[in-house]
Amino acid sequence: MDKEAQRINLRQEQINMNELLQSLVETTTDAISIRDMQGNILFLNSAFEKIYGWTYQDLLKDPYCLVPEDLIQETKEIFHEIKFKGKNITGYETVRQRKNGEIVQVGLTASPLKDTEGRIVGTSVIARDITDRKMAEEALVKSEAKYRILVENTSDVICQYDVHMNNLFVSPSIEHHLGYTPEEFLETNSFDHIHPDDVHIVKDLRSLISMHPQNVQMEIRLRHKNGSWVYWESRCVPIMSESNEVESFLFVSRNITERKQSEEALRKSEEQYRFIAEHTADFISVIDKYGHVSYSSPSHVKKLGTRQIIFENIHPEDAALVCERFSTMTQFDIPISCEYRYKLENEKWIYLESRGMPFFSSDGGNQYFINITRDITERKQNEELLRRTEKLSVIGELAASIAHEIRNPLTALKGFIQYLRPTLSGGTTYTDIMLSELDRINFIVSELLVLAKPQTLNVKRIFLHPLIESVVKFLESEANLNNTTINTIFSQIPIAINGEENQVKQVFINILKNSLDAITANGIISIETTCLHNNHVLIRFTDNGCGISQELLPRLGEPFYTTKEKGTGLGLLVSNKIMKDHQGTITISSEINKGTIVEIMFPISK
Repeated sequence: MDKEAQRINLRQEQINMNELLQSLVETTTDAISIRDMQGNILFLNSAFEKIYGWTYQDLLKDPYCLVPEDLIQETKEIFHEIKFKGKNITGYETVRQRKNGEIVQVGLTASPLKDTEGRIVGTSVIARDITDRKMAEEALVKSEAKYRILVENTSDVICQYDVHMNNLFVSPSIEHHLGYTPEEFLETNSFDHIHPDDVHIVKDLRSLISMHPQNVQMEIRLRHKNGSWVYWESRCVPIMSESNEVESFLFVSRNITERKQSEEALRKSEEQYRFIAEHTADFISVIDKYGHVSYSSPSHVKKLGTRQIIFENIHPEDAALVCERFSTMTQFDIPISCEYRYKLENEKWIYLESRGMPFFSSDGGNQYFINITRDITERKQNEELLRRTEKLSVIGELAASIAHEIRNPLTALKGFIQYLRPTLSGGTTYTDIMLSELDRINFIVSELLVLAKPQTLNVKRIFLHPLIESVVKFLESEANLNNTTINTIFSQIPIAINGEENQVKQVFINILKNSLDAITANGIISIETTCLHNNHVLIRFTDNGCGISQELLPRLGEPFYTTKEKGTGLGLLVSNKIMKDHQGTITISSEINKGTIVEIMFPISK
C-alpha cells in the first residue's frame, strides 16, 4: 500500500474515532462541559441541559449560574488548582442549582485540557446526578440510626452469633439483665452462660435451623454475673447469605424471671388453696349460672356421702328459700347466704349454712359462683342450749317468787290446823288428810326452791383456766357466726378457786353471751386473768361492742331489766347471786360505741 492510501486510511480512522467520541458525549447521561482558561463555556452536551436545565446561551451570559452563591468561591479555587497546577479532581460531591431553582446533588470529575505541546488550555467537567443515591444513603443512615437507638435502648437483649455460636454482637441491655458489659460478654463462650440442663435445647435448635431455616422460640436459663440464674424467652432468626445459606443467628431475648417467679408463686398458691379446699371441713363448690357444678371439695363425700349437695335432700320447707337466694345471686351477681335443713343418707337431718359469692374475671365478667357450705348443726344445738339455759333462769326466778309467796300462807294454815286438831272431836281423820296435803304442797314448794337455787352447793377446787377455755369453746361457733374473735390472756401460773363448777361456768357464759350480743361485726373479746396481791384473782372481760350509757349502768342486775332486744333481764341477776354465794364480786364499766369491761374477782383456793 502506497503512502497516499495509508494517509487516507488514517484520516478515515480519525474521522470514525471523532464520530464515536461525539456519539459517546451526546448519548451519555452524565453532563459534560468544557471551559477555557478564563472560565468561559466552550461546549455542553445534551445531558447537561437535561440535568441542570441551563442552556449554552445561559452559561455564556453567566458561567456560574448553576453554582449556588455560597459555593462560587470554593468552585473557583478548585478550578484554579486544575488550570494552573494540572490537578485531576475525581469523585468530588457537591450541589448545583437547576434553572428552576431546585438543588441537585452531583458528583464531579474534573481534569485539565492540554494542547499538543502539553500546555493547559482549558478544563473539562463530567457531572453525574447523585441525588437519588444521596437520598438513599441518607435514608439508610436515618434507618441505621433509628434501629441503633432501638437496639441500644430496648429492654430486650439482642445478640448475634455465627454458625458456631461465637458471639458477634450484643446490645447494651445485657448489662442490666446479666451484669456483664457488652465487652465482657463478647469475650466469653456463649455456652458458658447457658444452664447445663438447657444446653441441649440450644444445640438442637441450632441444628434444626441450619438444616431448615426458620424462626424458632425457646425458653432457657442464663447465668448472671453474680451466679444466679435468669430465665429468658428467646426468639432466634437465621440470617441468610447471598448464597441462601445460614451465616449467623440473631437472638432477641426477654427476661422472664419475674414472670416465672409469679407463675411459680401462683402454682404454689393454687396448691395451697387446693390443699385447704380439699382438707377443710367446709363444703366448697364452684357452680356456673345454670347450676352445673364444676368443682366440689372432698368434704362433701366425707360428711354428706355424696359428691355435691343434692337439691332434693333439702327440707321441703327450706327449698323455696334456697332457690330464691341462688336466683338472686346469679341474676344480680351479689353475695348471698342462707340456712337450711339437709337430709343425710342415713335419714338424719342436719343444719347447713351456705354462702355464695360471684367470681369475677379480670375483664369484669362473671361466669362462676363459689359456694361455701358449713355444717352448723352443733351451733344450732348450742344456741338451743343457750335458750334453754336462759329459760331455766326465768323459771328459777319465778319458782323462787312463787315458793316464797306460797310458803307464808302454808305455814299459817298448818299451824292453825295443828292447833285446832285436839279440839275437833272425831275430826282427826280430816285434819290428818289436810296436814298430809299441806305437807305435799310444802314438798312441791321445796322442789321449786331447789329449781330456783339448789340447797346444797357441790363446792370443790376448780382450776380456772381450763374452765374458761371450755366456756370459750362452748361459744366459739356463735362467735364465728358473728365474725368475732375471742382472745385469752392467762397468767403464767395455774389458778384454782373454790366453787360450784356449773354455777361459775354459768356466770362466764352470761357475760360472754352479753358481749357477743353487743357486737355487730368484726368484734374482739379479750379474757385476761391476773393474780392480785390480796389472794384474789381478777378475771377481766373486754369487748369492743356498742357499749352502755352511764345512765343505764346502775340498773343492770335488776329483775327483768335488759338492754337487749330479746333479753330476759335475768342473766346478770343470776350472775350476781352466784358471785355473792362464792364470796366474789362483779363490776361493770362501759362507754357508748367503745365497749364494755366486766371485772370478776374470786378468792384463790389455797
